[in-house]
Amino acid sequence: MSPNVYDKASRYAARADPHGFFSWLMRFEANPLRFRGWLDTRGVPLPDGPDTTSDTVGQLDDPAQPGPPWLVVVEFQSRPDPDMFGRMLSYLAIFWKAARPDEERGSRFLLGAAVVNLTGQASISQRMERTTARMALELQAIERNLEHESADELLDGVESGRWSRSVLVWAPLMAGADTPALIERWKRLAEAEPDRNRRSDLGALAEVFSERTGREDLWTEHLRGWNVEESKIVNGWIATGETRGEARGLVQEARSMVLRLGKKRFGPAPAGVEAALQAVTDRDRLEQIAERVLDATSWDDLLDAKTCGPSV
Repeated sequence: MSPNVYDKASRYAARADPHGFFSWLMRFEANPLRFRGWLDTRGVPLPDGPDTTSDTVGQLDDPAQPGPPWLVVVEFQSRPDPDMFGRMLSYLAIFWKAARPDEERGSRFLLGAAVVNLTGQASISQRMERTTARMALELQAIERNLEHESADELLDGVESGRWSRSVLVWAPLMAGADTPALIERWKRLAEAEPDRNRRSDLGALAEVFSERTGREDLWTEHLRGWNVEESKIVNGWIATGETRGEARGLVQEARSMVLRLGKKRFGPAPAGVEAALQAVTDRDRLEQIAERVLDATSWDDLLDAKTCGPSV
């Protein structure tokens, strides 16, 4: 599936249960913030062209502390974007100018930022300071790098009632989500969801995210019989032509292209090369590797950490 599908699935999951999502995102034991709604971003000019999407912008306040409400921009990334720091500053500036919490003159939102990396690890938080000139600029964002978080801990949180069942969809992206025992435990928790449609959404979204980490075969096998067809979300996305089978075929085709081009330039692939390529499940990344064949000096150079590293 294209990265946009994972981003779309992420936004759907967040919007389906906003209070549960923000409680988990901010790691609140008991969320003191009240979700007021999503900002309608239609018509707001965003940077980076017409395909840019930033429609997960939550409005929150704290009933116990009177004051301006918060506007929190949440960005989901299939893999970290090195330009996210600048993009986030642009988003915050645009929304601060375009959105008002009420009609009072001078009324403005307080601003917050959050980034959820589905794979890879990165940080956009920065502080720039020149004390002698009394200049400083700081962006402190909520940051979650899901593949480095524990799936067991997420399930513990749901089982204890700390987290909503809606956050179970993120489990396949996390460390430890590649074992049958964890998936069976996941199923027991998800099956406790009384709403049939929401239960279907949990299974459908879990299967989508399992593909991002190359765990789709395992999760699909253990979720067999789970009626994901009733989900209103995934059917439409997959119907665009990127079915699971087609997506896997395109990935395998890209792997074969890398091997074919590499053998012409560097000779037979040494032991471990095919295994390294099998670990790359993203078609775009495989095509990027293929494009580097002419610039690389060897198989090791072609498959270094920058091209086959953790951000895959």
